[in-house]
Amino acid sequence: MTTADDLDTITERWTTLQEAAGTRPTTTWPPTMGISRLMSDQERQELVTERADTNPDAPGPRPTPVDVDVLDVMTIIETGLSTTADWLASRIQRPVMNAPTGRGWSDNLHRQVVLLAAKDAADPRRWRIAGTVDAPAAAEWLSLRVRGEPGPFRALTEEEHTAVANVAAMGAELIRRTLGEARRTQPVPEPCPAPCGGQLVIEGGDGQPPLVRCEDCGRKWTEAPSEVA
Repeated sequence: MTTADDLDTITERWTTLQEAAGTRPTTTWPPTMGISRLMSDQERQELVTERADTNPDAPGPRPTPVDVDVLDVMTIIETGLSTTADWLASRIQRPVMNAPTGRGWSDNLHRQVVLLAAKDAADPRRWRIAGTVDAPAAAEWLSLRVRGEPGPFRALTEEEHTAVANVAAMGAELIRRTLGEARRTQPVPEPCPAPCGGQLVIEGGDGQPPLVRCEDCGRKWTEAPSEVA
């Protein structure tokens, strides 16, 4: 996947990420794989109270469901992209044309130069350094730069392209993981129950059933789905 593809993923999936931020998390990582999750008496009471508060017939305003983890991911991505766009623009963006204003508007040639300078300053292709933080706008602007689209810019160096690529890859991967579209692997502290006693890893996080796999003998274990009353 190219840098432009990663940036396009951020732009295209941002609305879905915003929608995910407005819902409570429904999955955990790593998967519990049958491990019981115990709740204290206080936690049980809080759960009962929350359900009562969210009952449509209950009085008072409804609590707004928010997934703080998704909001944190969005902040990380937005900060990374906007900071990178500011940094890149400071290096590759041509300064705005400067037109002297002392001669007034009576000189037609001078008037044309002033208008040209104003048009150059308002060029929508320019990145407004330290402007509004907006992940899709920054991703789109960076995507145009790595694609070499024309504008008041010079071409990117290899170093600059690599810097953008790293931020883009990080943002796209965070989105895929947050939306459950990227499968993850994590070591399990217990050894393989087979004679090899090898390293176990748990795989999941992409919406598919999780599994435990031994990296030595290759055996795999999956959890049979159980019906929830």
